[in-house]
Amino acid sequence: MLCQRRMLLPHIESPMLNNVPLERMMFSLSSGGMTIDAVESSVSVQDMPGRDGRLDLTLTDPTGAAYMGNRDITLNLYSIGTEDDILAAKQRLTALSGTMVTLSWRGLPGHYRGRLGLGAWNDKWAGGHLVATLVTITVNAYPYLIGRKLSITLQPGVNTIRVKGNRPCWPIWTLTPASGAKTVDAQDAHGHKLTFTSVTAITGDITIETDPDSRELRVNGNLMTPTLDSDYFPLLPGANTLTLAGIASASVAYQPLTLI
Repeated sequence: MLCQRRMLLPHIESPMLNNVPLERMMFSLSSGGMTIDAVESSVSVQDMPGRDGRLDLTLTDPTGAAYMGNRDITLNLYSIGTEDDILAAKQRLTALSGTMVTLSWRGLPGHYRGRLGLGAWNDKWAGGHLVATLVTITVNAYPYLIGRKLSITLQPGVNTIRVKGNRPCWPIWTLTPASGAKTVDAQDAHGHKLTFTSVTAITGDITIETDPDSRELRVNGNLMTPTLDSDYFPLLPGANTLTLAGIASASVAYQPLTLI
């Protein structure tokens, strides 16, 4: 019975680059394994005469935590096989050098994302033939694990949703205005609001990307702007109260961020 139960367990290949197990790229972790560097807070302090200690000028996120710098993840790899196999593996891995990749393994609640750097090849020869190669790759990664995208349906009025992860994340809003509405509005419980107004009734879907790297508001695919007093506010880990006005239906999608 115990053996049968074990046979039913899923086989987990890890780690994975761009969702492809290293084994399928003809690489495995060497005895050096993998190293994940510590993440450092971006802290700023200033000496001030007449004051004990130092003045903390650190910029913080909505939870009060300092923003984090990137972290390096180092993997020591090897490949064995015929010369043709090893050369094919080299070409496949080298194609990723300098690109943005995702890195994940086992049961992590998401993936790391960063730019891949490739070290020197350390080839091993026997009898005049290439039989193995070793290489170190480094991923300069965003500090948080990025979870899979989740979508939640919202209703007009007050909504309470629970957001996974342990760091603020940036949502994507999809709003369908109510018939005849000239203003649509989304607010959280911390005084932030995101508003779009029009001189005529708004028709069609409104999509709002709040991520600082790709921030935009579109109505029927056309780029528009929110009101000047709007905030592209994040969702906080845990319970969030969102109040929507001027809509017939809505949804919010997000990728949870987790710091470990």
